[in-house]
Amino acid sequence: MDIFDILGYGCWIVSGILLLWMVVDFFKVNSEYDEEFLLSSREGHDEIAEQEKMYAAERERKARESGSSIR
Repeated sequence: MDIFDILGYGCWIVSGILLLWMVVDFFKVNSEYDEEFLLSSREGHDEIAEQEKMYAAERERKARESGSSIR
């Protein structure tokens, strides 16, 4: 086994870790935001900040109703 085999295996490991990270992030983002927000084509920081405040308040309300805490 030479250095190129080791580098090849290392690259596959890094690729697997990146794939796992992308899948976990997909489910995390998908659970935090609805499709309307994710597919929104609005431009401008102010509108996005207002939407984020609205979604944060909604998540907080849902967390209080379910009795769980927000991290």
